[in-house]
Amino acid sequence: MSNKKDSNKVCYAGIMFKLDKIEDQINKMHQGISNLKQRIADEFDPKEEICLDELNSGQALLESIEEICFEGLLEREPEGEA
Repeated sequence: MSNKKDSNKVCYAGIMFKLDKIEDQINKMHQGISNLKQRIADEFDPKEEICLDELNSGQALLESIEEICFEGLLEREPEGEA
């Protein structure tokens, strides 16, 4: 019975390690998005004329980046036995 408990501990440790790596990646993406939003906010001048095409282009860029990030996470092959 002790051998099974040890085996479970090793399995759970591996899962926790992988979850930590996923969490780190999510935190990095969150920080990158926050930095991008801050840069956009810093460059925004309320007195400047707004071009709708430019806004749509920026929105499309953000959506593409978001999609690429999520697809990258989903396409990763599982590591280890988990």
